[in-house]
Amino acid sequence: MKKFFALLFILGSFGSMLSCKKDSPASPDEGVVETGIDKGKTYLSDESENKLRDSVWYFYKVLSLWEEYIPPRDINRIDEDGYLRENFTQYFERSENVLDYLMGLTKIDPSGAPIDRYSFIDRQGVISGELEGGVATDFGMYVFYLQTVSSGDNADLYVRMVDVESPAYKAGIRRGDRIARVNGNSDIDYEAQRAQNFAFINNALSSSSMSLNLVKADGSTDIVSINSIEYSFNPVVSEKVIIQDGKKIGYLAFSSFISLFVENTNIPSKMNTIFQDIFQEFETEGIEELVVDLRYNGGGIVNTAEYLANKIVPTSGNGELMSTHKINRYLLADPEIKREFEDVYFSKTNALNLKRVYFLVTSSTASASELLINSLEPYMDVHVVGTYAWDENGSRISENTYGKPVGFFELELLNKSLSLYAASFQTFNADNQGDYFNGLIPDVHVSEFDNFYDFGDERESMLSMALRHINTGTYTSLERSATTSIRNRRIRKGILNMGDRSKVHGMFKFRNKDLKIK
Repeated sequence: MKKFFALLFILGSFGSMLSCKKDSPASPDEGVVETGIDKGKTYLSDESENKLRDSVWYFYKVLSLWEEYIPPRDINRIDEDGYLRENFTQYFERSENVLDYLMGLTKIDPSGAPIDRYSFIDRQGVISGELEGGVATDFGMYVFYLQTVSSGDNADLYVRMVDVESPAYKAGIRRGDRIARVNGNSDIDYEAQRAQNFAFINNALSSSSMSLNLVKADGSTDIVSINSIEYSFNPVVSEKVIIQDGKKIGYLAFSSFISLFVENTNIPSKMNTIFQDIFQEFETEGIEELVVDLRYNGGGIVNTAEYLANKIVPTSGNGELMSTHKINRYLLADPEIKREFEDVYFSKTNALNLKRVYFLVTSSTASASELLINSLEPYMDVHVVGTYAWDENGSRISENTYGKPVGFFELELLNKSLSLYAASFQTFNADNQGDYFNGLIPDVHVSEFDNFYDFGDERESMLSMALRHINTGTYTSLERSATTSIRNRRIRKGILNMGDRSKVHGMFKFRNKDLKIK
């Protein structure tokens, strides 16, 4: 194994450190055939993939928060030439199969499933490109099926979110638009597409260009053509100051925690300037309340979450503990790695002194978003407005946030041909709260699409609920818009939401470049 990999972080006294072993809950004794591995066929023809499979096993064992569940029990054997391949990895076709298997070995959570549902592999460099580089290559439009009064038991295709500065945004496509035709095809309703496993829609969303016939919220129509191209990714979809009853309320909606610095430098990025300007505006306007819309925010870079926490926390929190971390015994034993996970303290960087903050969340709200919410809980009045969902039987479900108190390093393998993101650290707030694997529980739930308006519109269901509480001190039921008064709108499942950033739930520590492979 050592001839394939060179850990750039030196796990000091590697052998002596690892000699203090404890019995692992799931790892078998050496020589015992691992359960669940089909040894009827081997995959050794592609040497590059052979090395990738070996490396995924190797580094998942070294980095995983749940390493004690991963064989080998004697960690020193992992460096023996051919050990992993001969005993394990040759029986898996691809690196993704190896990772799926290892994640399945982790401890069982309260739902009865393996606790690691987070680790993943990125072969295209999409994650680091968007979060560190601030660039994306797609249409910048996210669609879903929504059941309404007019669609009956069927569902129509709608636009859920559009990235600012994206091809879709520049073409005039907005949240709430109904898509009537795609490339001239009008058979795009839920039932028609389900019959073909949504192949047409998914192919269109993953193509380089497409044309759309749109029905706008006001009933007008439009025909647009868009191309999937690289663009500067701006996750802020709306920011404004709302004035109600003489009270100034800041509103900020954004979809991802991207880097505040130009990749591999200390130079402030465009995102840094955007956030600085937003909070300067809030400060200048003298906002008394703040609503942060994280409903589709699947997370991102930890440093950005910490930056925003410092902006939002009241002055009384300055210098107080923001978060602590848990890492595995191998990482904990290395001084340089341990320094990356020292306790984090608030460093207030503005004059805002808010007593409370409102967060708008869904089941897509994850990781760095949850870290931001959780870190503020001990220091201010935190209100969380969540959503209802409906199953296929029409039963209403109260949703929590996604539930991901753990994060990753980016680990590039074999000259960037693959990046492994193994869940490697867990965060806790000042009250030692950090086991929200089932998600953070909202204070109130609403039907998000009863009043389906764009981000920042005061009539929109989730924002309206927060504003009601700000103005009245109570959460009251919303009046539905005329188009939805007969039945609740509900999402119908089926399409993949191609390129949807909320599908990749992340808490990333990209700044630690010492965990890369040469």
